[in-house]
Amino acid sequence: MKTSYVVLAIAAVGIARLVQSERHTRQRLALHAEEIHQELISDAVSNPELRVMWTAPGELPDEEYREILHCNRLISLLSVKFRAGLLDRASLRVQARWLMAREVGRTYWATLGSFREEEAVDRVDRAFNTIMADAAMEAVDTVAT
Repeated sequence: MKTSYVVLAIAAVGIARLVQSERHTRQRLALHAEEIHQELISDAVSNPELRVMWTAPGELPDEEYREILHCNRLISLLSVKFRAGLLDRASLRVQARWLMAREVGRTYWATLGSFREEEAVDRVDRAFNTIMADAAMEAVDTVAT
């Protein structure tokens, strides 16, 4: 075997390892950011002063906002699991249908779905949002009939 082929093979393996390492680092960062986000939501759920601080005046009654915060915890968890590859599209659709079958899921999506779409940064976020929005629309159609 020629030396140039060996060098190319070694370089290809090295590049593949770097790409894999970068992906794992991004997954770990996403999971860590989710931990922090879950703690912040937990604080807001349990602390009325924080809820008031994060709720726009006249936006939602306190109890409804608490329910939406709980729903946000689940949606954020599903989002990070989808991003990390722990849920595929089919599994996410099952979870989304389950969530949107509940009034709090539909209320959350009607209230904050457009914000999630605005803050989407890449195709993974957009795919997640599309699956959630489709499940919300299906659920609304089911409830309406």
